[in-house]
Amino acid sequence: MNIRTFDPLRDYPAIVAIYNANFPGFQESENEFRFGDDYREEKHHFARVVAEDDSGLLVGYGQSGHDSHSFHPTQFQVDVFVAPEQQAKGYGKMLFDQVLADLVPLQPTTLRTHTVEGTERALRFLTDRGFREEMSYAESWLEVNAFDASRFAGAEERVLEQGIRLITLRELGDTDADVLQRFYEFTQIIQADIPSPEPFTPLPYEVWAKRFEHTGYLPQANFLALDGETLVGLSTLWGRDADDHLQTGATGIARSHRRRGIALALKLRALAFAKERGAPIIRTNNEVNNEGMLSINRALGFVEQPGWVGFVRELTSGERAHSE
Repeated sequence: MNIRTFDPLRDYPAIVAIYNANFPGFQESENEFRFGDDYREEKHHFARVVAEDDSGLLVGYGQSGHDSHSFHPTQFQVDVFVAPEQQAKGYGKMLFDQVLADLVPLQPTTLRTHTVEGTERALRFLTDRGFREEMSYAESWLEVNAFDASRFAGAEERVLEQGIRLITLRELGDTDADVLQRFYEFTQIIQADIPSPEPFTPLPYEVWAKRFEHTGYLPQANFLALDGETLVGLSTLWGRDADDHLQTGATGIARSHRRRGIALALKLRALAFAKERGAPIIRTNNEVNNEGMLSINRALGFVEQPGWVGFVRELTSGERAHSE
């Protein structure tokens, strides 16, 4: 067994294959992995190590990093993944111990991680290491061709009658600097209202704007609601490299304009886009207590899948003193 630092020039294909083997319902591409690694402030910690067997085959990896959306200097996201056929051989323990050892200089106080419901070996691994369940997210999929828009006849019209405009980012001006600045500012407001274990921290514009480099960025699938010239709602879709599904990025409405049918109208626009595009599935996920958005998704026909379970481990003062 050998642990070494992750090499971005040669290791991406192997770690993507390991991740996808562990989560077959949540396939990711190499491009999406690279984007996720880069979508953070440079000052935020991120580190990855890999494990090799005696022949030099990469069989697992571990990583740690600050949460860019809920930054705290001593709180970290940690993850360990081992190829299924190589599990129960000690690689996971070795990787986990190395990830924690590498964090020692940063004096960690809280560790967070996640896995998918039903992954019993992963659940045991985490509970054996002092993690407890914290915040979970319901994963829901909708079969686009099975959606019957006639059930929602008049929903968009009722929103338009309130003087609300429904428009895409492309139509509003996806290359206009002022439009993008307004869009950025509104997304940060919406993100702040999304349930999270820790308070939201806005991304700097230059980090947030990296989204426009994502291969799945679709300005024509960023659906916006405006009251006059003021952004009051959004619902976004992203393309996926790993399959032809569409992923919901975020749906949110300004607090001043909630309970007026705007979120449903935006979702209907997104569904119409998906049908025109020929996408078979729209995916979304929501914190399990976010009943407002979950109820809209259920009404539209989204069906819950195995979701993500969040875990947290708070290090004791003794553990911190030992690590220092």
